[in-house]
Amino acid sequence: MLSHFSVRIFFLWGLCVIVSGCTSTPVGEALAVKPAVVAAATKPQDAYVLLSGGGTPLSNNYSQYLQARELAAFFGRTVPAGSSWVFFGIGNREGVAPVLADTRKEFKEAGHLLQSWLPGSLPQNRPATKESFLRALRDEILPTVSGGGTLYLFVGDHGEWLGKDEKRESGITMWQLKAGGRRSGGWSTDEKEVLGVRELREVLVSGLGRGSVVFCMTQCHSGGFHELGLAREMTPPRAWFSIVPSWAGAVAGGMRLRVAGFTATDEASLAAGCDADPDPEKWAGYERFFPESLLGVDLMSGQSKGRGASSLAAAHEVATLVDQTIDKPRSTSEHYLESWARLIETRLATTLSVTAKTQQAVVAFQRAVDTGVVRGVPAATATATATWRERQAQFARFTVRLVEQIPAAKDLLQAGTRAQLEAAVSGRGERGGGVSGRGNRRAAMAEMRKTWSETLRPAWKVAVAGGMVSGVSGAVLEFERHLLKLEDDGRDFMFPRGNNDTPLLNEIYWNSGYAKPAKLDPVKAADVARWGAERRARVVAWGATSSEAAVRAAAEKMGPGLVSLADDVRPISRKTAAERVLFYRRVLAAWAFLIEMDAQPALAELRTLIELERTPLPAAVGRPTG
Repeated sequence: MLSHFSVRIFFLWGLCVIVSGCTSTPVGEALAVKPAVVAAATKPQDAYVLLSGGGTPLSNNYSQYLQARELAAFFGRTVPAGSSWVFFGIGNREGVAPVLADTRKEFKEAGHLLQSWLPGSLPQNRPATKESFLRALRDEILPTVSGGGTLYLFVGDHGEWLGKDEKRESGITMWQLKAGGRRSGGWSTDEKEVLGVRELREVLVSGLGRGSVVFCMTQCHSGGFHELGLAREMTPPRAWFSIVPSWAGAVAGGMRLRVAGFTATDEASLAAGCDADPDPEKWAGYERFFPESLLGVDLMSGQSKGRGASSLAAAHEVATLVDQTIDKPRSTSEHYLESWARLIETRLATTLSVTAKTQQAVVAFQRAVDTGVVRGVPAATATATATWRERQAQFARFTVRLVEQIPAAKDLLQAGTRAQLEAAVSGRGERGGGVSGRGNRRAAMAEMRKTWSETLRPAWKVAVAGGMVSGVSGAVLEFERHLLKLEDDGRDFMFPRGNNDTPLLNEIYWNSGYAKPAKLDPVKAADVARWGAERRARVVAWGATSSEAAVRAAAEKMGPGLVSLADDVRPISRKTAAERVLFYRRVLAAWAFLIEMDAQPALAELRTLIELERTPLPAAVGRPTG
């Protein structure tokens, strides 16, 4: 361990977006402790931080609130007063009138998904905005831990992939709905509310001092945050070359801050789990499995699931074994080794000026990735070899579970070559489909829009304006007239482009009354939400009984749309399984390469990362709650 003290910060978060390269600040400068910070943290303490509920009321899903609610309650029961911080949504706090309903919860009724919203109130909650979070991080949290702590970090659910080329970086979607807009009751969306790797790293560099960070992030594109404390590109030592290239360094290394943890996926991929309608039997993904494994608590019910994990590393293994989704869980130590694998593949394997020993190690790396078998790890480095074999055994357990989930892929996953694995990875994935038939679908949709706008909608509008539609009255009639007026101005609620239902969700949120919990009329809100879900089917049903043949024909052409919902959980795909196995091979092969090259500085950094990841939770943490 780097220190016998711990500073624990929990971040929960969730959505989709990227990460950039690490700062070039020398490690000595990065870890320097400013006198003012030391004075503020004479007694190192643990810090528990929950960050979740980003985006807007349209995207802040109920599953995020379930995560946050259980962790906030856990903090309240187990950690010392003053050592935990909670940042969720707009900042609704228990015991205080809510500002707005900020959490979207769907429910099923007659084959439709109906929308509702509730305030995500939590004890001692603060807004999950950049200003609120970073101010607390600078002024309260880091001073608490800078004298020698560990910051346990859980970020869940929403993340983004920012920028492009060499400036790409992962980002966390913070709370974006701000007062003062011209539309939607004086509120607007600030899409700049995204916290990237670089900005968060700068704050840590300036205030972390002798502290450490251990994190778990479950949001899309979360993998880039492994580079909070790591360089993006590894630096090989000059001794590996017969003619030294300009990009080689004095020693091999890439660690900048004492930061390590676990993510649901890599920087370029979406993650699973975030759901406005989490089903207790079908809600799946690392975002659920990790905190449940850590706390020993069912996030849906709050009931005990047994003894919680002793460390984030232990929770990560349990979560990975049961995660059959598109997630690709990984640790910082593995991200570090994958960076070395990338250096070997793109630099060392293509450079003629490496030494004979380096060339032999490169060939061994390539053979190990291609066959899945690593031969000849030097026994002289007993500690490094033992830890390597532990990870090899863990990856073997992960692979066995993947084979159990996809028996037809057994030969590929256990004995496939690199080329075969890469071919499976490049094949059709879970969220995609082929391009065949796209032109026909676009033409059919264009024809349907034309049918709606030129025939069915004009007749429907006349009937609504004249109060001639049975069963449509009161708040529902008012809402439909509102939608028709907006459609007159060019809005599209019946066939939004790209199947984007955000415009209609936005109108339901503000016009149903759900937005203002203090003034909520539950009956009106439910009626408006139900109309939003059933609008197409209701309009088509009305059109089918019209006395005008053209209107009846238009209704038949449009059809009622989706009237039932598929609840089946899609099993893990061959593509995702191949990605995971190829990642395991490259990580182990890169590690064996460093051992073979006796790269002691790099191996020391790797040991530090693994020790951080294995930081034990205090006795009160990781225990069942009832």
